Amino acid sequence: MPSSSETATPDAVAERLYGLEPEEFVAARDAAARALRGEGRKAEAAAVGKLRKPSAAAWVVNRLARDEAGLVEALLDAGANLRAVQLAGAPALDLRAAIEAEAKALNAVMRPAGRIAGTGREGALERARDTLHAAALDPDLAEEVRRGVVVREQQAIGFPLGAALPERPAARVPARASRRRDAAKTAPEPAPARDEVAAPRLERAARAAATAAEKLDRAEEGLARASGELDLAKEELVRARRALAAAERKADGAERAAAAAERARDAAREKADEAAARRRELAGD
Repeated sequence: MPSSSETATPDAVAERLYGLEPEEFVAARDAAARALRGEGRKAEAAAVGKLRKPSAAAWVVNRLARDEAGLVEALLDAGANLRAVQLAGAPALDLRAAIEAEAKALNAVMRPAGRIAGTGREGALERARDTLHAAALDPDLAEEVRRGVVVREQQAIGFPLGAALPERPAARVPARASRRRDAAKTAPEPAPARDEVAAPRLERAARAAATAAEKLDRAEEGLARASGELDLAKEELVRARRALAAAERKADGAERAAAAAERARDAAREKADEAAARRRELAGD
C-alpha cells in the first residue's frame, strides 16, 4: 500500500492540513513536507512547507466549509447571483432582492459558526463573517472557502454588509415652463441609483483584484522555485560537508599512520645503532 504522501498532491495535502485544529497545523505541515522531500518530491515539499497557519477567523471558515457545506454553498450561490445582478445593471428592486438573499444566507451560515468558534472568540467570529461575505462577492475567494483552505480573513470589495437600496429609483423631474428652467439648472441633480454606480466600481475592483492575483501567483511561483533551489543547495552543502568530514578523517588517519611510521623508524634506527655499537665492541674496534 502506498503512503498517503506518495499519492497526495500538494492541494490535497493543504486541504487535509487546513481541516486540522490550529494547534496541530505546524507539526502536521512540517511532517508532510519532510515526507514529500524524502520521496524526492522537492518542489512539492517546498510548496507544502510554505503553507501558513490559518488565523482564528480563517479556521472558523474552514470548519464551516467542512461541517456546514450546504449552508456555505447556498451563501456562495447567493453571492454569485448578486454579482450577476450587479454586473447586469439590473433595476434597484432586483438588486435589493439579491442583497437581501445574500444577507439571509450569510445569517444562516453564522448560526453554526458561533458554535464552532466557541466562547471568547467574538472578534474572530466577526472577521469570519466578513470573510464569508467577501467570498460571496469574490469567485477566487469563494473557491478557497469551498475547499476549506482559507489562510487569512478578508473584507468585501463592493457592497458592505447590510447594504440597502431604495425600493424604486428617484423620479426625474421633467422640464416645465421656460420660466422654471433657470431654477432647474441651479437645483442639485438627483443622485444616481446605487446599482448604476456599484456595477462599474465592482468591475474596476474585479480588474484590480485579478491583476493583483496574477502578480501574487507569479511571486508565489518564483518563491516556490527559489525554495526548491534552496533545498537543492542545502542538500549539496550537506553532501559537501560530509565529503569534507570524510576527507578530514582520512587525513587524520594518514597523519597518525605517518607519525607511527616515523616512531617505528626512529626506534629501528636506535636499535640498529645499538647493534652496530655492540658489534664493534665485540670485534675490539
